[in-house]
Amino acid sequence: MSHELRTPLNGILGYAQILQWDEDCTPTKKEGIDTIYQCSEHLLT
Repeated sequence: MSHELRTPLNGILGYAQILQWDEDCTPTKKEGIDTIYQCSEHLLT
């Protein structure tokens, strides 16, 4: 995978992971964050 895609995806994964730790997140937001994380992880593999 090219550097141009891998670097931004790693940033998205890191930010999504930080947001997953937010205890004040609503279930809807948590679901969206989980989806972003899963999709980004899938694109990296």
